[in-house]
Amino acid sequence: MTAVKIQTSTPMYRAIVLALAIAAFAQRGLSAQFDWPQWQGPDRTAHSKETGLLKEWPKGGPLLAWKVKGLGGGDSTPSIAAGRIYGMSHRGAEEIVWALSERDGKEVWAVRIAPAQPQNWPQSKEGPSATPTVDGDRLYVMGLAGNVACLQAADGKVIWQRSLVADFKGRSPMWSFRESPLVDGDKVICTPGGEEATMVALNKLTGETIWKSQVPDRAGSGQSQNRGPGGNRPNAMQTDPVLSTLDKDQNQELSADEIAAAPTALLKLDKNLDGKLSEDEVSPAGRGGGQGGRRRGPGIMRMIKALSALDADESNVIDEAEIKNAVIALKKLDVNGDGKLTDEEAGMKSMSPPNTGAAYSSAIAIDFGGQRQYVQLLAMTVAGVSAADGKLLWRYDKPANGMRINISTPIYHDGHVFAATAYGAGGGLAKLVKKENGEFAAEEVWFSKSMENHHGGVILHDGALFGANGGNGGGYLACLDFKTGEVLWNEKDSDKRRVTKGSVAFADGRIYYRTEEGPIVLIEPSRKEYMERGRFTQPERTDKPAWAHPVVANGKLYIRDQDTLFCYDVKPK
Repeated sequence: MTAVKIQTSTPMYRAIVLALAIAAFAQRGLSAQFDWPQWQGPDRTAHSKETGLLKEWPKGGPLLAWKVKGLGGGDSTPSIAAGRIYGMSHRGAEEIVWALSERDGKEVWAVRIAPAQPQNWPQSKEGPSATPTVDGDRLYVMGLAGNVACLQAADGKVIWQRSLVADFKGRSPMWSFRESPLVDGDKVICTPGGEEATMVALNKLTGETIWKSQVPDRAGSGQSQNRGPGGNRPNAMQTDPVLSTLDKDQNQELSADEIAAAPTALLKLDKNLDGKLSEDEVSPAGRGGGQGGRRRGPGIMRMIKALSALDADESNVIDEAEIKNAVIALKKLDVNGDGKLTDEEAGMKSMSPPNTGAAYSSAIAIDFGGQRQYVQLLAMTVAGVSAADGKLLWRYDKPANGMRINISTPIYHDGHVFAATAYGAGGGLAKLVKKENGEFAAEEVWFSKSMENHHGGVILHDGALFGANGGNGGGYLACLDFKTGEVLWNEKDSDKRRVTKGSVAFADGRIYYRTEEGPIVLIEPSRKEYMERGRFTQPERTDKPAWAHPVVANGKLYIRDQDTLFCYDVKPK
């Protein structure tokens, strides 16, 4: 073959160079759209736009491309953009933002943004949970203490920083601030949860305040948060019939012996002698108030909220197996690790959540009725506020649970908003309406306790919702019709429970599902049945719940387990 020599000064040469440059630029652009630059991906729906991924996994799962250790503690789900991986951790006494190389996981930089925020509760105490948001050459993060920072993506240099507590009189939720900031246009949206500023918009370039939004706890209320209980409120041991039954010596503590005796003590409430506790037995009559001198009192629902969802099968009856699980849940509440359960640990704090409008969810941006809006699941409601000035446009209270532990991100589709929480609440769909006078409203379409999503998120595909139904006590994957709330299928039955409670991501026609215990599952979404297409168990599992969500970006699946990040090839070679 004779080589063809092209003069570098000829038009043909210049045309070839230009074509190659355009092709390279197009390829970089094509790759960029498969980044995962923020919480729940490019548009906060947990959907990747990538195609050409494995439809089934080989036995043992996809190939491990690399892993890195030394990240530090935390549940922060990573974000991926422009060849970098970003996340947050506690390293010793410092709260850190870090950047890794997408190619091999090597650390590019790590920057301290605040002291490590101490946590008073055993769950998720290892470090921050927020996902960094990448916007061009800048990075936006939120630490546990509510410190919002803007960093240079290239080297981590802090450009500006604001405090949700000091600057906006924000009020921290029980497990601290865990929101992932939303960047929309020139704004950064976050949730201080204070009485003067439930939500705020900051200038993304300078950090200056653009607007503050007040969202009352309750419809028609002029206060952003309720004032909380009075100083003379009875303690949990005195007011809860189940806790007081366990507290034999009435010292307002549950000792190790009393916890061990819990099944027997609880079953003594079994007036019907059927081996189960009904709501009436747990919450007896004659406690004052209500119709005929009877009121429900704390009852089973309070136990569900305070003691890790005892009623696992949602029968409104607590059976012996669930009572045994309650003992495990009681022991988990032993924050001090002294083998006893004080009144505070048993539920006084759990039953009286902090007086804040902030929960743990992250806002989304929508367009409806000719207006840009920000939708956020707050402590006591799902709210839509104007992007222009923060004015409250509509609210939908029912999905928010009374514990103010609302975590999952709302879903918007075709003029409807779906939101779900655990702790005795559920999931609901509301239709947004713009009235003739220009005002907005949210009208409930359906509500179901068959989608009590705790923190793993819900995805919408083919007119169906896929997500975990269950709280602290566990749960299972369920599929509901988006328009009607009908349960299409679930993994509730113990004889077929192939996939338990977990977190979700979606890419190329498959659900990437990470169970809380650790196994990762590939699922073909179907409205008819559960269809598994592969699973594997992540090696070197810690003893912590697997709460960082799976991420799919540029042919790779990322799984974080506290100090370690695993990167798997999910694209055919």
